[in-house]
Amino acid sequence: MDSARRTPPHLEEFQQAFGEAWSRLKRRFLKVECWQSYREADGVRSQKAYQEGKAELARELLREEAKGDQPLYEEVNARNLEFTRIRLISLPLTDYLRYEMINYEIRRALGENIEFVTPPTPVTDYFDFLLFDDHTALIHDYGPGPVGHQVGGWVTRAAEPLKHLEKLACELRTYARPWPNVGEKGLPGRKTVDIAATVA
Repeated sequence: MDSARRTPPHLEEFQQAFGEAWSRLKRRFLKVECWQSYREADGVRSQKAYQEGKAELARELLREEAKGDQPLYEEVNARNLEFTRIRLISLPLTDYLRYEMINYEIRRALGENIEFVTPPTPVTDYFDFLLFDDHTALIHDYGPGPVGHQVGGWVTRAAEPLKHLEKLACELRTYARPWPNVGEKGLPGRKTVDIAATVA
């Protein structure tokens, strides 16, 4: 995969590659998330609070954590960029995704577009990646599982892998519903999720 390295770079290198790709962004940023459980970075207090059954405290902490990304969302709005998270879900929701639903509610209020997808094949058939326009993709390495914890990733700027990832993202979006419609009834061949019930 071109300079998509054969061994995962350290997480610091992955983050540096993100900054470089973001600086070149002109139009659209897509984030595809498929793991149903992640372990957040050390020091993320909101996840710990939620795991301890303190949902309201987790919500408050998630709001605080989101403030750190406020400049990013302001830039997205100022530059009129598309910023979309494509979130694959499998039912029943994991505890992690119930926690994340609170986060999605907060992030959506800040301007992030979040689309929920129940894909036609198991979510384990997919992988997490970031797509910056049509020039760069970052593919996450979350270790062996079953709970994802990022240890690095791969970078590619080669045309063929980028076309493949673009096609995959577009296909997933054909199954997607934006936040207000996730619980609607009667979607042929689709499972539905009652978002309100997940964050209660």
